[in-house]
Amino acid sequence: MLTCQQLIQGSSIHWKNYIEHHFVLQLAQGTLPIINFQHYLKQDYLYLFHYSRAFGLAVYKADTFAQMNAAQQVVQSILEEIELHISYCKEWGISKEELQQLSESPACIAYTRYVLDCGMHGTLAELYAAIAPCALGYAEVSRMINERQLSPSNNPYQKWIDNYASPGFQHSAAQIGATLEQLCQFITLSQLQKIQEIFTTATRMEVAFWQMGLDLN
Repeated sequence: MLTCQQLIQGSSIHWKNYIEHHFVLQLAQGTLPIINFQHYLKQDYLYLFHYSRAFGLAVYKADTFAQMNAAQQVVQSILEEIELHISYCKEWGISKEELQQLSESPACIAYTRYVLDCGMHGTLAELYAAIAPCALGYAEVSRMINERQLSPSNNPYQKWIDNYASPGFQHSAAQIGATLEQLCQFITLSQLQKIQEIFTTATRMEVAFWQMGLDLN
């Protein structure tokens, strides 16, 4: 049986770059310039729109009611997260009107369309392989920051860290990983290679998304 840990190990170099990216470390230490964080928040709003579409596609691709329900629950949680994201952006001087008029960055376009393409043309397992690095990675990033005690007491980004370290998000990420593992129970070697390729590519896309935050592009 394929596990998410095996997929992470299979993309280890890129996974390390993802979890320990300079954007993450600066955010963890509270030294990330505000303009970079604002740019990231704006693009993350657009990312979440397409991420919810991906889970909507997972509902369509489902083979069972259980799979359909699992994907539908994530869609609902993302819709709730969007409202929180809008409120959080407002705290950082970004209005709802500005969010609704944003242009997508090349990194956001490349990442989200890749995920949707995997879902449109691949299996449900392949779609989850493209989806999983986001949820699993953010859960690991927040745990890593807390476990290493990287965040100072006056970190302006502590609320962001706490959101992804929360039991609710950690549980949601674990459920996405469990669904992927379940879908991969009886896959062939060639299918496994495809799943690994997709997971690794999506991880590389996550690295590029962090870098976008630093480069302001």
